[in-house]
Amino acid sequence: MTTITATSTTARSTTLLWQGAFATGVLAGLAPRVNAVIYDHAHIWYLDPEARVLLPIVVALPFVLAGTIGRWAWRGPRNRPAPVGLVLSLASVAGVVAFFLSAPIVLGGIAATLGLEGRRRADLGRGRMATAAVVVGVLACVGGTALWLAGI
Repeated sequence: MTTITATSTTARSTTLLWQGAFATGVLAGLAPRVNAVIYDHAHIWYLDPEARVLLPIVVALPFVLAGTIGRWAWRGPRNRPAPVGLVLSLASVAGVVAFFLSAPIVLGGIAATLGLEGRRRADLGRGRMATAAVVVGVLACVGGTALWLAGI
């Protein structure tokens, strides 16, 4: 059995965090573009003035969250990714109101990633909280994507 200490975070152990941030950034950036292709009959590479401003922000935000909140949670004692993931997943559900900023996708993706790490550390406690973070985060991410694709 492997034990994780608060001071031993290696590049390998945070790989999942950065993979989750990358996948979240791609989804958060593509969902609005696919919406424009489907409903506005625009080319996927055409960015209107609003998209030129928001797209880089939306794509960078998961990396900022992973580098700040994510790394802080990852390095925390016991199973800090579980409660942090749960808080982010609940914020992502509230973010459905601000879906035009891809908030449910961004927050839900990072929340699910932290929840997965929390599940890996479930032997340290908070396993159910980590599972809730994964489930709610994925649902928010899927819901945010569905809102973009439905053109609501």
